Amino acid sequence: MKFLLYTTTYGKSGSIQLQRPVFWIPALLGVCGLLLGAGQVGYLLAGAGAADATGAHAGDLAWQSALKEQRQELVRARDAAQNQLNALAVRLGQMQGQMLRVEALGQRLAEKANLDKSEFDFDQLPARGGPAEPGTEEQMGGVDFMHALDDLALQLDDRARQLEVLEQVLSQRQLKHAMSPAGRPIRKGWLSSYFGKRTDPFNGRQEMHKGVDFAGQAGSDVLATAAGVVTWAGKRYGYGNLVEINHGSGISTRYGHCEKILVKVGQRVKQGETIALMGSTGRSTGPHVHYEVLKNGRQINPARYVQAGRQPAGG
Repeated sequence: MKFLLYTTTYGKSGSIQLQRPVFWIPALLGVCGLLLGAGQVGYLLAGAGAADATGAHAGDLAWQSALKEQRQELVRARDAAQNQLNALAVRLGQMQGQMLRVEALGQRLAEKANLDKSEFDFDQLPARGGPAEPGTEEQMGGVDFMHALDDLALQLDDRARQLEVLEQVLSQRQLKHAMSPAGRPIRKGWLSSYFGKRTDPFNGRQEMHKGVDFAGQAGSDVLATAAGVVTWAGKRYGYGNLVEINHGSGISTRYGHCEKILVKVGQRVKQGETIALMGSTGRSTGPHVHYEVLKNGRQINPARYVQAGRQPAGG
């Protein structure tokens, strides 16, 4: 390739031959430089785009991680709340059982102590009230609520133990009262002979009468004056048909001259229970009950037991 050059300075023309290396080598180097520059710019632009894409991806991952952590936190909070509700339900169930126990104890005590049911009605809530002070109302927190439940449970346990002790005391008193001779051994009749020295109805001599006699109609009921265990039920010299009952604490009672015995040895009897029928067996002048009270095996005057107790109810 050949280029012609004109100039006005000298008024002459010239030519340049591009086939020579001195011309096309610099040109080639220039083209290569342009290509390399374009490549570098493209690489930089591509790197910047990749960096932007990487940053955006990293941001997405961070948001996803934060959301996942929040979901896990919500699950943990829900599980913790459910566990607390389950624990509270168990605690309330235990307290309900304790309340039923205390109410049952209270009802039994009210019956044993002969308390007025209208004053101690365990089926009704106790009456409470009073004006509220302004500015004193406070919301109860979860921790305070659990502490209140724990305190109430402790109070219920303490009251239940106290009621149980009181019930035992009342039961022992009632048992002691039931096993202590009281009242007359008959339903109908009259006192026909006292305890102490008297004239023997058979020989007219002075003798010691170690019991009291209650006369009445033959075949009428003979009653146990206290609860106990039958230790004799049969014939005995002088007594005819005899029933003897051990009441514990060294106290026993005897019922002589019975027409018919209705109990057996070893049988438990209650106060006021019919144990025999009145008769005139043995050394007797007519239908009556020879009644004795023994303390540690020795006859004592039954008068104070007869007078101290009320007439036993029939059994």
